[in-house]
Amino acid sequence: MLVLRKIVFYFFVIIYLILCPLTILYALGYLFRPGTGEGIVKTGLIDLSTAPPGASVYIGKSRYTEKTPTTLRSLLPGEYPVKLILKHHIPWTQTVPVEAEKATVLEKILLLPTAFKHEELLSGPFQDLIPLPGNHFFLLVQGPDLEDLYVYDWKEQKGRPLLSSDSPFQGAKVLSHMTVEESPALLVRVELKRGEKFLWVTLSNEETVIEDLTSLFPEKPLWIEWEGRDRNQLFVFQRGSLNRLEIVSKAIYPKIVSSVRGYGLANKAIYVLRNDNTFERVDQAGKGTERFPQNPSLSDSLSSVRGFLKIKSLSSDTFLFWGERGELLLNRPPYQFVRSGVTGFEIFPQTGRLLLWQKNRLGILDVSEERQREEKIQEGQEPLWIFRKGDKIEQAFWVYDGSHILFRDREGVFLIELETYGKPKLYALLRVRKNSAIFYSEESGKLYFLSVEGDLSSVELLPREKILQFPFPERKEGKKKSEIQKL
Repeated sequence: MLVLRKIVFYFFVIIYLILCPLTILYALGYLFRPGTGEGIVKTGLIDLSTAPPGASVYIGKSRYTEKTPTTLRSLLPGEYPVKLILKHHIPWTQTVPVEAEKATVLEKILLLPTAFKHEELLSGPFQDLIPLPGNHFFLLVQGPDLEDLYVYDWKEQKGRPLLSSDSPFQGAKVLSHMTVEESPALLVRVELKRGEKFLWVTLSNEETVIEDLTSLFPEKPLWIEWEGRDRNQLFVFQRGSLNRLEIVSKAIYPKIVSSVRGYGLANKAIYVLRNDNTFERVDQAGKGTERFPQNPSLSDSLSSVRGFLKIKSLSSDTFLFWGERGELLLNRPPYQFVRSGVTGFEIFPQTGRLLLWQKNRLGILDVSEERQREEKIQEGQEPLWIFRKGDKIEQAFWVYDGSHILFRDREGVFLIELETYGKPKLYALLRVRKNSAIFYSEESGKLYFLSVEGDLSSVELLPREKILQFPFPERKEGKKKSEIQKL
């Protein structure tokens, strides 16, 4: 009996001495593969997070025990067919690479419903939607006159006519309008029986305030700009000079800057491109000139562009120049990266990526400081064109912390999933009213649009629980690889 006990004791000691190191190695990301000639092998992992959460995870035909968000650990290097399934949502599939001692992170997987639930917000019919970027308002157009405009507050989900019934601007025909990001005001040019007028329309939760600024415009301006949060000053480009207009005092300060061929506003400063292609920063009075270093490559690129240029500040030292024919240039490499045809662009500040679009394609350029330090952007380099099969692309938005792109191509609305390990996925979402704009808010996670019949509707793209988690914390367990190929 004593001998048997000794045998059992030593047997468990041997098992312990074998399994304990193997368990520790497994916890540290190693596997022991006897009989293969490989011995101890380093492993990697896959980190998965979906919106909405709770998706079942399949690797090949094998179902993983946990649901998203989850981490698949101790995976041998190689490629794994991953499939995520959530009831009432489109299955997500991807061949995911795993490298030894690295984490393959897919933390922004957006699972789309098999059928979107449309929420009707306001009965129409409306003809168009006018976005006011950076605000919780947009305008709805029901006809050609100012009285046919409706203000909609998407936070409160309330709409009201723009004009009161006794407004002196009843019957004014809208000729054009201008908005800027983060401004609750817009400048509207209208036509009345007594002639054209320029109206400064300020929106708020309670009422709409309209001021007649016609006296500030003795002649039709070529371009008007103002900072989003400044409701008192307009900067007008006329006859090669810049004029400053004060709304409250109705004062005109002419030619505060001369010899101008382009300008933009940011952080209470004016960024001016002179006729000789020198680039300067001046204060809002047109004084305190600070000249940026002359760059021969930039000057050569600017010389090839004719006409007026709009200037957009991307950071304290990075600026975008947008020409009348759709030329797009930067004040650092790659300088001129699109020669014509750009109809719009959006910068995603958190990553420094620039989204731009032409009539039939969408592109991305990384202009971040990190990318510049890596010296990967070369002079003359083009954006990475991620979609080339458009018909008439007119709007595009960053979605889900920059991991997806939403865009409108004529009456179709589409979504592109960017952060993949292969070809980006293109989803057709819905159809909207002909010739009407859309609006997406990352704050609400909703897409606002006019239905084919002209009613204001919305669909939820980003579940509410994901919105509350912005901004995402930086991941430390591994560096994600992302390869975007052309669609």
